[in-house]
Order: sequence, then structure tokens, then C-alpha cells
Amino acid sequence: MRRGGDRAVWALLAAGLLTAAVGLLDFLTPADVDFGELYMVPVILVAWFVGRRTGIAFALIAAIVELLVDTTLRSAGAANGEAIALWNGVATLIVLTAIAFITDIVYRERERWRALDAERGMLLRVLEQELPRPLRAADWFARTFEDAFRSSITPAVRAQFAVLRHHTREAIFLATDLLALGQLRMGGLRFERVPVQLKALAAEAVEASLDRSRVLFTSTDDGLTVLADPDRIRHAIASVISRFLEMSAYEPVTILVRSSGDDAVVELACRARAVAPIEIELAELLIAGNGGRLVLVPQGSPRGTTVTMYFPKVAPSLAGATPPSVEAPPPRT
Repeated sequence: MRRGGDRAVWALLAAGLLTAAVGLLDFLTPADVDFGELYMVPVILVAWFVGRRTGIAFALIAAIVELLVDTTLRSAGAANGEAIALWNGVATLIVLTAIAFITDIVYRERERWRALDAERGMLLRVLEQELPRPLRAADWFARTFEDAFRSSITPAVRAQFAVLRHHTREAIFLATDLLALGQLRMGGLRFERVPVQLKALAAEAVEASLDRSRVLFTSTDDGLTVLADPDRIRHAIASVISRFLEMSAYEPVTILVRSSGDDAVVELACRARAVAPIEIELAELLIAGNGGRLVLVPQGSPRGTTVTMYFPKVAPSLAGATPPSVEAPPPRT
């Protein structure tokens, strides 16, 4: 693999001058001074900026220069001085050739990963442009269809349209957040944090669940207000509920909204099976982005799993802000 351009020409010139300079210094200094490491520099330079074959050629040139210098310095020495110089030259050639190969391999791998990163970036940019479009179209269709037949559809069907629009909006949020993470743009994770009632958000997540009859909702404090992005928190709670419902066809999911010191808490539990941390990573990410934390307590097979979400309570000065209000479902026993 050859790398052209001005950098390759300058690399060849610099490598040639370095080889000559190192050889001259090696000749002018006593034989006890070793310049073997310095001969590596021009080989690495050429192998990186020009290519493997040129790097091997400079490895041969450097080995010859060192052999000539070593032979000259050892000519006045012992009778086997030339044999030792020849052995040193062959060993130097082997080492420098290996260095040329390794340098070229490292360069190729770097370029391969750079190409993959470029392709990934292009793909993520395309997805960022195109993926939300059909989701917004689905939301528009559901809203338009519901408005056109508002007088003739039943409340149950109207509720299903509301759930469809809710999930479509959450899919748009999810696509935006994940694409921002994929592009390593943490600034793309925009959390619009406002004072909200935690009980209302949990109630919305419960009502949007696929099997509402198996979700048992309870709240011991109706006045818990937190500073959070309501869409992200609602999605985090709903994702854990969905995960619990998927684990079993009959086990109920219990949700408790309560106060614990300076925190407002949402506690979700299911006895189906233990949940692995990787299964709730999305919820953990969304909660952390809102200044909270998630604690997973896998309790083993008969007791299932408990997921506890902690959110800092809003200061009294902010609690008077108007939060989204949703009629919470009555507690179930």
C-alpha cells in the first residue's frame, strides 16, 4: 500500500538525510557506542508515509550502512571482527524489516478504522435525517384520522389512538437520543427539565402499557414534584414496565411512588425472574440524564427483581410551577 503526495516525498528526503547522518555519527564514534535504535527512525518514517516496500528498501540501506561502518571500525580489531560485523548487519536487517512490516500494518489498521468510522458517521447522519420522518408521518396520520372520525369513534378507540401517538413520540425521542450517542454528541441529548409531578408521569406510563390489567399502581405521596424531562422519565418507567411484562404472561408488575428523604422514588417490582443490568440500560441512561439514579436489585427466582428510581425533589420555590397533570389511576390492591 503506497501513500503518495507531498508528505511521501518529504518523508523520503528526511529518511535519506537521517540515514546518512546516523551512519556518519556511527562512523565518527567509537565501536562501543551503539546507533542501532537510531537506524529505526528513517525506516519507520518511510514505512508510515510511503509504504511497506519502500520501508523494507530503507531497512536494507540502513543495514548496509551499519555493516560498512561496523566492518570499518572492526577491521583493526580481532580476526573474527568482519564475521561479527556481518552477523550484526544481518540481525539489523531482520529487525528493521520486521519494524517496516509492523509500521505498515499499524498504518493500514488505522486507515481501515478511519474508513469504518467515516461510514458509520455517514450512516448515522442519514438515519438522523430520515428515521424521524416516517415516525412523524405516523403521528400525523393517527392525529388526522382521529380528528376526522372524532364524532363516530368510541372512547376505547380514541384511547388507542392516544397510545399510538404517545409511542410514536417516544420512538422519535429514542431515535434522537440513540443517534446522538452513536455520533458521540452528548450535546444532542437535550433534556427539557421542568417541574413535574412524579405520580402523574408514572400514571401515564402505566396507562400506556400493553397489559394494563397486570400493572398494579400505588402512590403514598401525591405531592412529589421533581425537575425532569417528562417525556424521558415517562419513557424510562414505561420501558421497565414493558420489560417486566415481557418476562411472564401472568405475573403482575407492582409500581409504588413514594418519598424517601430528599428523593422522590418510583419502585417497580416483578416476580417473574431476575433482570440483567443490560436489559434496563436505556432507563438508567435516561434517569441519569435527569439527575437521578437507578438501582437494580435482582432478588432471585421466587422473588423476581426490584428496580428503584431515585429523583431529587424540587426545592419549595420551584414546586409551585405548573407541572403536567394527569388523572392517576386509583391504587389497586
